[in-house]
Amino acid sequence: MKKVIAGILTCSLTVALCIFMAACSASFNGTYKFYSMSMNTGGVSVNYEVGKEYMGVTINEDAFTLTVNDDNTWSMSMKMMGANENAKGTWEEKDGKYYLTAEGETQAMEVTVDGKKITFEQDGAKIVLKK
Repeated sequence: MKKVIAGILTCSLTVALCIFMAACSASFNGTYKFYSMSMNTGGVSVNYEVGKEYMGVTINEDAFTLTVNDDNTWSMSMKMMGANENAKGTWEEKDGKYYLTAEGETQAMEVTVDGKKITFEQDGAKIVLKK
């Protein structure tokens, strides 16, 4: 009887641990890297994807790096086509949606979360980052 109870307890703890790990992996916090970007420029659609070459330049995942911290802060570095910029700010969740607000700004940018991918729009470009 003790072996049956021990087996049931072990199985229950294993299931609880799996649920806990799944919940933690679905967290908004973490580091996201560039996956793709699309925009319209002068009536022409342009799509960039990580690992693809454009006009002799290969776009890598470090083009955009977003780090979302547990303390509701974030930082982003952008290294693309010779430009090098950094930004930081705060984030919040409202009604299941996430919003990033850059330092010195009053308007927040909505971020859509889909599994390990996040999507946001900035300056007419739709940017997708992946954990």
